[in-house]
Amino acid sequence: MENKNSELEKKLELKEESTAPDSEIVEQTSALPTASMGGEAEEHPPEEKQGSVSVEIVVKSLEEKTKEAEELRDKWLRVCAEFDNYRKRVQKEIREVRELATEALIKDLLPVLDNFERALQHAPDPEDPFVEGVRMIFNQLNEVLKERGVVSIEAGGQMFDPNVHDALAQVESALPEGTVVQVYERGYRMGNHLLRPAKVVVSRGLSSEVSGGEEGKLNNIDNSDNNDKIVNKE
Repeated sequence: MENKNSELEKKLELKEESTAPDSEIVEQTSALPTASMGGEAEEHPPEEKQGSVSVEIVVKSLEEKTKEAEELRDKWLRVCAEFDNYRKRVQKEIREVRELATEALIKDLLPVLDNFERALQHAPDPEDPFVEGVRMIFNQLNEVLKERGVVSIEAGGQMFDPNVHDALAQVESALPEGTVVQVYERGYRMGNHLLRPAKVVVSRGLSSEVSGGEEGKLNNIDNSDNNDKIVNKE
């Protein structure tokens, strides 16, 4: 009887083990030590070794980023310098275009200014109110041009300068050779730019024949005076 009871208890224990929940089985298996392919437990690296490896990675990454930042800064400085040069070049070109446009407009106005001056020179009655009004307009136009930096070139009585004078003819004159005798058309400049040279007539001095003829006339006058004195004494 006792053998039969022991056999029944073993069967009941086996049945209880087979009907145990999966969670218990997982817990039991997790508690067992894991083995490698060779049957030995896997060994993890020490914490100090992991820390040193991570620091080396961070330092290397920092050096790479620092180098990259320096390269970007160098590129940025170059771009800034190129942009500054471009800005100055554009400003200079704009200024030159404005000056050329203003210069072209003033050149077109110079003949109008010349006609005003000729009209005033040939006015029959300078005191006429109409002539006075034209003179006021002429002066106003001159003032506007002066504000723009336009000035007339001095020529009358000056020595001929090929840089600012345009000789139309040469005439005999008592003035020294190369002196401007007459101004046919005024010249103008705007700053350092020559808008129009002055058209002038230049003296070439007195020729030798003329100077010799004048000396002969003076000698004849002196001789005639001496003859008159001799006749009066007789």
